[in-house]
Amino acid sequence: AELAAEDVEERRVLAQMAAKGKRRATVLSDDAGLKSCLALLPDPDESFVESLVVDYGAPVKAASTDDLDREVAIYNATLGAVVEARRRLVEDHGEAFDRPDDFFCEMVKSDAHMARVKDDLIFQQKKMEAFEQRKDRQRQIKFDKAVKADKAAAKAAKKRQTLKETAEFRKEAAARGKTLSSDAAKPFGTRKSRKAQAKDSKWGFGGKMTKAQKRSDPKSLNDLTGFSPSRGKAKRKNAPSPKGQKKKKR
Repeated sequence: AELAAEDVEERRVLAQMAAKGKRRATVLSDDAGLKSCLALLPDPDESFVESLVVDYGAPVKAASTDDLDREVAIYNATLGAVVEARRRLVEDHGEAFDRPDDFFCEMVKSDAHMARVKDDLIFQQKKMEAFEQRKDRQRQIKFDKAVKADKAAAKAAKKRQTLKETAEFRKEAAARGKTLSSDAAKPFGTRKSRKAQAKDSKWGFGGKMTKAQKRSDPKSLNDLTGFSPSRGKAKRKNAPSPKGQKKKKR
């Protein structure tokens, strides 16, 4: 009787919607399927241990437009039904709810299938790690390039500042009638000491030796006037002196 009343109400609502033009009037009523589902429902007179049917009691109230609110209401209703079923099993019927320690449970999936699932999960994890490493490496390369560019810019700015200061110093020296090659423009560390000046006044100073003067030629290679075989060798006591030389008396 209740199913027939719901069928009539559904037909009435669909007819009203069709009249308003909002939806095409289609009536879906599977009486045979509903009756078969009704036959599968447990008998109310059957024991609770055999049926495990729990009535939540209060209707589930949730906004039809809010998916999150509806899901939370369904979750709370399910949780309440499970808590009530556990209480009835343990307190009213004295049935063991927890699984015993020696309980043998057969896996639904085979070990080979679970091994494939594990390998796939490991592969996905390694793939994500490689992706993150690639991102970190690219980020590090960009950072290194930025640091290198900043250093180059700072070096160029320092060079420009040095050239600018040098040009200003040259202008000031020229305005005073002095050049950078004069003694006044020389720094303190480039001036000669008194000892060096005394040697220059006594022996003279031939100027700085150039690379061409240092270069050897065949004439200088064959000139052995300043060569001595005993130079640089330790002399032994009572060693015979070379010919044409006399021993010095002490």
